[in-house]
Amino acid sequence: MKTDTTVATSRSVKLRDVTLRDGLQDEVPIPTEAKLAVFEALVLAGVSDLELTSFTRPDRVPAMADADLLARTVIASGATPLLWGLVLNTRGAERALEAGIRHLQFVVSVSERHNLENTGRTVDGSLQELERIIELATDADALVEVTLATAFGCPFTGPVDPASVLDVAKRSKDMGVDRFTLADTIGTGAPNEVSALVRGLADELHPLELGIHLHDTRGLAMANAIAALEAGSTRVDAAVGGLGGCPFAPGASGNLPLEDLVHALMAMGRPTGIDLRALLEASVLACGSVGRTPNSHVGIAGPRYSGTPFESGRTI
Repeated sequence: MKTDTTVATSRSVKLRDVTLRDGLQDEVPIPTEAKLAVFEALVLAGVSDLELTSFTRPDRVPAMADADLLARTVIASGATPLLWGLVLNTRGAERALEAGIRHLQFVVSVSERHNLENTGRTVDGSLQELERIIELATDADALVEVTLATAFGCPFTGPVDPASVLDVAKRSKDMGVDRFTLADTIGTGAPNEVSALVRGLADELHPLELGIHLHDTRGLAMANAIAALEAGSTRVDAAVGGLGGCPFAPGASGNLPLEDLVHALMAMGRPTGIDLRALLEASVLACGSVGRTPNSHVGIAGPRYSGTPFESGRTI
């Protein structure tokens, strides 16, 4: 299986944009051409790692019905970012690989109830699917990430035991996956909880990369992102304008706004490689495509010290 060789420096932070998948999955479907325009704007801003789409059932997630077309079109254009395709089962992985995607993001919920709602399978059933997906990925020289959804809380059953998160993570690691992401699907995590879980998993999963995916339902996503980075996470997922939410998790609101995260990291002297001014333009475009305005602090107030080199992640 392909090895992920990118390594973050002690100061740099890897960011993955999730606008086109998580950001749009619960919205009214928009034309593929509109998604391509958002993609181009994100790349222009310096985004080099992004979730492109999800290979799920169109009747369940209509906004992702053009997954195969979108993937083939972007890949044919020669675009250079890492392109991730979310899959929940073997058929989804087959579709993604046939479309040219070589970075598969497999999602399993730690919460049994949410996994049933999201995938129609038990956790054990999803892990059986994962075994088959790893076989497919190995044959295709593809990389597989496991995203552990509802790692901090379930919309149906409440708090999630960290021991359960560790159990699913260990079982996945033993199968031979390449990297992991912890997802606060409904935004219930607090910074101390995020720190503790990231530290515990980072030790157990070493040397595999551990990222964090945060929803800002209760306004804690930024604090949780910083806590995760300080505890050993090397990557943070975010969506421009705070777009996003899970169709199968009641109460799940948008993602951590990418422009707010870039702005905060720049203030901390941590390079991201993303041009904030161009990213704000991408945010307006993405949000406008679904009839919204950016729900981000920087999108509303603008960058601090506007007009200085601070605005560009490339020049700070």
